[in-house]
Amino acid sequence: MQILKVVAIFGIVCLCEIGIVLSHTDELQLSLGTGEEPNQQLRRPNVVDTNQVRIVSETNRLSSDGYEIYAGQFPYHALVYINNDNPKPWESSIVQTAGSLITPNYILTSAEVLRKNILGNGKTYGFVELGYRNGADRERQQVIDFTNSSISIHPRFSGGLFYNIATIRLEHPATLNRYVQPIRLPRLSDNRTFEMMEGTSLGHHYNGTMRYMRNQVLPHDNCLLQEYVCTNSFIGGAFCNRVDGAGLTVEDEDGPILIGFTMRVYRCDLNERDINTRVSVYRDWIVNHSDYVFDF
Repeated sequence: MQILKVVAIFGIVCLCEIGIVLSHTDELQLSLGTGEEPNQQLRRPNVVDTNQVRIVSETNRLSSDGYEIYAGQFPYHALVYINNDNPKPWESSIVQTAGSLITPNYILTSAEVLRKNILGNGKTYGFVELGYRNGADRERQQVIDFTNSSISIHPRFSGGLFYNIATIRLEHPATLNRYVQPIRLPRLSDNRTFEMMEGTSLGHHYNGTMRYMRNQVLPHDNCLLQEYVCTNSFIGGAFCNRVDGAGLTVEDEDGPILIGFTMRVYRCDLNERDINTRVSVYRDWIVNHSDYVFDF
């Protein structure tokens, strides 16, 4: 088992659980060219590189740190940083979560993290990083701010759970290029449950690169509620780097579709089904809280 060096840099709260890791997954090779983006300064806070604290369970052969992501592979993916200012410095924090770009102006994400860290605190704000790059090239990522007033969170509460969906309006539109592109959502007439299709989930960094995992989508009856879409850890592996709000996509003849996003993160020593918020349940709400236009 490879011994990992843990680098601790204080300043960010990471929404993940520490576990154990084996690097036994294959890597996908892509041929990349160069793109032209505006030169933007990346304002990165002091963060714990959560990438480096994953351990894969020795008792679970299905646990995995996932596959390495290359620049331009998932151009809709957004890293979301929430800054909670507080007069008492020791009570301030920066929380990282994730989301998906659905138009140049809007991010679709989980409501839970925003609800806990933004609402009720008028001094909170944040920013997103778009156009994932690796290493020194990360300075070319796009960084766009958002404020408290630009967040919409589904207000409904049912069965002991809040409906876990939110949108974030960016302070200015994202510049679209080969590294930054919106993801399409299921059209209005699309009634598929996507069961047995291969779902792709994005996660945290590990060993300096962002990671993803592919799992089979479970039949609807094997999930908890109609608002959820679940994937099977026994077919694809138990992903140790999941992050709340990160997109779950499948591919059809027209390309990738965002069918959900991570809403519950389990320890990877357990082969639990992975639970995601099902996007198609919330079409009307998305229309009313973004500028996304659904195809029929």
